[in-house]
Amino acid sequence: MRNQFIDVSSYQPDTVAFFQAAKAQGALGVVVKLTEGSEDGSAYVNPRAAAQIRNALAVGLRVSCYHFARYTSIADAQNEARFFVKIAKQFGMYDDTLMIDDAEVHSATDYQSASLAFLQEVEALGYKNTGIYSMKSFFTGGILNSHGFGSRKIWVAGYGVTSLGIDNANAWQTTDHGIMGIDTSLDFDGAFTTGATAGTVPQINVSAPQPVQHVGHPATGTYIVQPGDTLSGIAEKYGTTCQNLAAINSIGDPNHINVGQVLKVTGQPTSENTYFVQAGDTLSGIAIKFGTTVSDLVSRNHIANPNVIYVGQKLYLAGNGQSNAYTVQAGDTLSGIASKFGKTWQALAQKNGIANPNVIYVGQTIQI
Repeated sequence: MRNQFIDVSSYQPDTVAFFQAAKAQGALGVVVKLTEGSEDGSAYVNPRAAAQIRNALAVGLRVSCYHFARYTSIADAQNEARFFVKIAKQFGMYDDTLMIDDAEVHSATDYQSASLAFLQEVEALGYKNTGIYSMKSFFTGGILNSHGFGSRKIWVAGYGVTSLGIDNANAWQTTDHGIMGIDTSLDFDGAFTTGATAGTVPQINVSAPQPVQHVGHPATGTYIVQPGDTLSGIAEKYGTTCQNLAAINSIGDPNHINVGQVLKVTGQPTSENTYFVQAGDTLSGIAIKFGTTVSDLVSRNHIANPNVIYVGQKLYLAGNGQSNAYTVQAGDTLSGIASKFGKTWQALAQKNGIANPNVIYVGQTIQI
């Protein structure tokens, strides 16, 4: 069996027409994001979840639910599970609903135990059908052990590969540009795509969150510059090139990096609008830098307290391009970019710390 299903969050539509179109293109199921973090933390609830669930069911799709994990310990994971279940019950989800832990932020020292504790708490509160979602690299790299979750469903994201290399995977997210241009997966055993809705809403009481410390951890795929580091040395350590690191981090002078600076060390130059928080940053300062607002950053990144951000935190920015920034394309020159925006190349070089105006990189972000 290789049935197709999609997953949605607040970034996707919630209309009957949307789900009808998805079904017409081959989707048999949908996994809806309900929550993120914990009730005493971010307390984020997908504002479109209720309508997405209702309208997906209306067109005959099998509906499952997921929670985006932010837990930093077993106690924190249990809190997040309680929050997930509380909202699922409010939305009337039956006890046979497949409940997924979206575990893709390596935020706990023992991520395996914390993830298992999350699922066990969900089950203890009445939802017996559970599973975990994460990237292939988390399973193959030892962060998570797919065989350590018993008979629970294993849903793995692996793009551009012919084999997952995970022998007990129940589902495979093959692309983030599939049906309707969004995340699309293959269901191997029918858990995400077959069967009728049945059962009742669990009646077990959900207790209040227990006090825990929420600790910020740098995003996966980042490195904090240490004394004595050079960009070329860091590049060698991570199997990439100095030029690529300069491009994906918008570094104008590859010979100048600062101790404590957070660098993205994986991937290729991309137009994805993200920023990694640096020492001394404030949300208001970041908003000014990228021509956006604090309120947009708070909403887009589900930030509970605008005064609390941490070094290495990954922030998503608005749109396909920042209003006061430009992403270098193939064939660009600094003087050409300056002319396009009515600036001088000298001004852009100074503003962006570009030591050699003849050396800019495809994918580099130039502040205008």
